[in-house]
Amino acid sequence: MKWLVTLLLSVYAAALSATTIEKINLDNHCEQANFARFGEAIGDARIVMLDELTHGEQQNFALKTCLVRYLHQHQGFDALILESGLFDVAQIWQQPGQAITAQAPGNIFYMYAASAPVQALMRYIDAQRDSERPLQLAGFDGRLSGEYSKAQVSEFIIQQSQRFIPSVAKEVDWAAFKRTNAAVLKRQPQQINAKQQQAYVATSYRLQHALKTAVSDQQGYQGPKYVARLLHGLVLVAQSMAGQRRHDEHDLAMADNVKWLLSSELADKKVIIWGHYIHLNYGGFIEHHYANLGTVLKQHFGDSVHSVHISAASGEYRDYVTMASKKIMAQPQQFERLVAQQHELQTHQALFIDRAAMQRFVQNAPSTSVLFGHQYRYGIALAQWQQYWDSLFVLAHTKASKEQPKTYAGQ
Repeated sequence: MKWLVTLLLSVYAAALSATTIEKINLDNHCEQANFARFGEAIGDARIVMLDELTHGEQQNFALKTCLVRYLHQHQGFDALILESGLFDVAQIWQQPGQAITAQAPGNIFYMYAASAPVQALMRYIDAQRDSERPLQLAGFDGRLSGEYSKAQVSEFIIQQSQRFIPSVAKEVDWAAFKRTNAAVLKRQPQQINAKQQQAYVATSYRLQHALKTAVSDQQGYQGPKYVARLLHGLVLVAQSMAGQRRHDEHDLAMADNVKWLLSSELADKKVIIWGHYIHLNYGGFIEHHYANLGTVLKQHFGDSVHSVHISAASGEYRDYVTMASKKIMAQPQQFERLVAQQHELQTHQALFIDRAAMQRFVQNAPSTSVLFGHQYRYGIALAQWQQYWDSLFVLAHTKASKEQPKTYAGQ
């Protein structure tokens, strides 16, 4: 086995000698990190997506926090869209008198809300609110379940429907809608019978259509199309709970939410999207490659999108469902491990590899070389990397995030 690793290292060394990649120190909160090559790689992209193979890696979140700050300070990006509830994060942003960190628990996805690096980023965003270029925070997930959603979204939908589409709204049994919507928000399918389910779905789609076509000078979070987006996410949850939709169809609502944000609330802004690999990669939802957020955005925005993949060569991650700490298991031909060894990366370091460098690796590497995929369990052939992302950060090592009480916020 040692001879194979030695051979592979010599092959990668040959590839490295003919191209340039960037070694980055991640200590000192990235204050001294050099992201210049990363900045060159994204070019004129309006949308930069930063992924994570799991929801439970400390170093991934720390690196992404640094990248967000770099993109805001040096590349003109003015918005961060998190994998958290569209309504919940909108409510957080519209209350500037309250710190984001104070509002995050129960409203932002729990693996983010309690993460020390993400909390530091929230404090940074708060500190920029009154600057000439604030970094606006938004959420893209339509699967509403946060505390703001549970307490406010039903009344918000009712009031806005009565405001924008009164003739349709007056025909709705709002008491029944609220009862079913409460069960949807709490993920309690046992509280909904078949008749209630059918009525809720029919009402939601009727309201959606009317709101999307309503004539109004109100835009963004104050306009009718925002309410339609909220209803779209909620009705997909209801249908998924009843077995009427595939679970991955939530990605289509996510993509529509991002497109709506970019055309309204975040119009003319360059945006950063932070979320799981399963949503952001270009190859689609595993294993059947159904269209996901990444594929839809790439089809719609083309080269204005740049997807950044982040993977560790070794370490542990926290399973966000079971909360178990799991070890990252590399194969002998594992690309991430081999390049980390070749560069003698220390635990606080990472490599940035752009498109040209990746192509060089593919030309020189054995056909058996693989990259880590979803949850570090699925392998991706090195030659297929362009089907999934545009550039890559390899972390030398990652630690599992802190164990968190599981909620449904943002999921």
